[in-house]
Amino acid sequence: MYMYNYWYPFSYPVGIPSYEVLPANVVLAQQQVDLGRRWIVQEGGWQAVWTRRGNSNVFDGRWSMAGQRDITAVLTIYTSGNFVFVERRNSSDGNNCNYTGRVGRDGRTVSGQNICNRGGGSWSAVIVRRGGQQQDRLGRRWDVQEDGWRAVWTRRGNSNVFDGRWTRQGQRDITAVLTIYIQGSNVRVERRNSSDGNNCNYTGTLSQNGRNASGRYTCDRGGGSWNATIVR
Repeated sequence: MYMYNYWYPFSYPVGIPSYEVLPANVVLAQQQVDLGRRWIVQEGGWQAVWTRRGNSNVFDGRWSMAGQRDITAVLTIYTSGNFVFVERRNSSDGNNCNYTGRVGRDGRTVSGQNICNRGGGSWSAVIVRRGGQQQDRLGRRWDVQEDGWRAVWTRRGNSNVFDGRWTRQGQRDITAVLTIYIQGSNVRVERRNSSDGNNCNYTGTLSQNGRNASGRYTCDRGGGSWNATIVR
């Protein structure tokens, strides 16, 4: 099977599908890659964030794509040298998977193939190892403009989760929960639990002084441009 060219040889119990069992050689693998705090993942049209549980090799994953219901799952990551093997289990859509891949020379990127109960394909990830710089740049509040709407996104403590409220004259206020990720100068925002039922994904860039952000967003219904001032 094409996805397993990174892990050889394999020993699978007879009668059990390969995407539901851990290859014997992976059990013996030594953890040699710094797993970081979070993996930012692309799979086809899906974007995902895998967040590490403490210092373990277990991660909580959430996949999102405009127009689709979010998917959650638990991931267990094994590495040996620059090889990566990932088990995705307890998927909220019932579609469990195995991933294989290689860590790039920069030690921060991973790419490879996956196979699932239903389907499979290519995937890639960026490993985020430092959180302090991101946390410092998140500020206390983001004052946002979105195509006629004004919003205030207020941070929950020192987390990357914000509570948002959108206002526009003649329209009912909208509320939602936002999760903001900053990697370098790139910004990604997930808007969920929207009171109008219209969830969105935002992408953008930070200004050089780190006080402004701007970009585009897509929603279950519609999309457009956005900009924000970050209040510290």
